[in-house]
Amino acid sequence: MTKSKAPGRALAIAFLLAACGAPAAEAAQSCPQVSYSAERARLQKLLGVNAFSRAESTFVLEGVDQRLRELPKARLNAKGAECGIQAVRAFVLGCVNETLPDVLKSVRMPSAKSGEAYWGKANVSRREAGAIGMVHACRAAAMETFLSGS
Repeated sequence: MTKSKAPGRALAIAFLLAACGAPAAEAAQSCPQVSYSAERARLQKLLGVNAFSRAESTFVLEGVDQRLRELPKARLNAKGAECGIQAVRAFVLGCVNETLPDVLKSVRMPSAKSGEAYWGKANVSRREAGAIGMVHACRAAAMETFLSGS
């Protein structure tokens, strides 16, 4: 990474974490009635509206599904147990759906290759990298809110 990319990347990470903190705190107040399948369908539509190719959409959706399956049911804290693992997973998707549009608006040349490898794919597009970053940020917020540390 060059010096000129470092401040932009740091700013993007800070933005992602800040954007996800509010939904996580809000969700912690009560267990919303959320549907994993509805939130996933919403994400799929969002990717299409933002010019993700079929291959990019498939890659992102499969990656999201994998990252959400990795959320351990056995580590749910009291709030997580009250809501249930499917609601926690749906919360992550809802967070991505709410925050990803703004992230994608800030991506210059979204179809350009990033030069980065994520989720087993070399040289993802910049829009894929933005989506992956949001998934990780929202997943981290959910883990902090709904999972125990041990």
